[in-house]
Amino acid sequence: MASEMIHATAVIIGDRGVLIMGPSGSGKSSIANALMLRALSEGRYGVLVSDDQCLIQAVSGRLICTAPETLRGGMEVRGSGLHIFSHEPRAVIHLGVHLVEPSLAVRLHENTHIQLQGVAIAQLNLPIGEVESACRSIEAWLFKLEWKNKLVDSEV
Repeated sequence: MASEMIHATAVIIGDRGVLIMGPSGSGKSSIANALMLRALSEGRYGVLVSDDQCLIQAVSGRLICTAPETLRGGMEVRGSGLHIFSHEPRAVIHLGVHLVEPSLAVRLHENTHIQLQGVAIAQLNLPIGEVESACRSIEAWLFKLEWKNKLVDSEV
């Protein structure tokens, strides 16, 4: 399948690729930058793949993201322009994050998925403009075990 250009920002946090999608000005770059800084402060790997425009392609059942050549290593800082960031040329994407109006955000995820290039990846719908809470949600999905109510689970 041919690659497709989408309006998104992609990062690698730990060993997981995260694709952040949303309208212009929704905070994609701010969330990506905050995730990278938080990862590094916790001793995890955190690096940019692509900012604002991402080339995605299905390869052997995985969703691969690369940066267009003209944008590699660049990240927009709103009001200041493009700046040089450490980056990786590509990543396998494990999580898709949609930045949506707060009324459309989901408080508790329900294992939803999105199909991109015919590949299903996990999806979170998070509110626009809430960088800190988006980072916490993404990190929880990536690194924290989900709590299960043992009493309810054992009764099923």
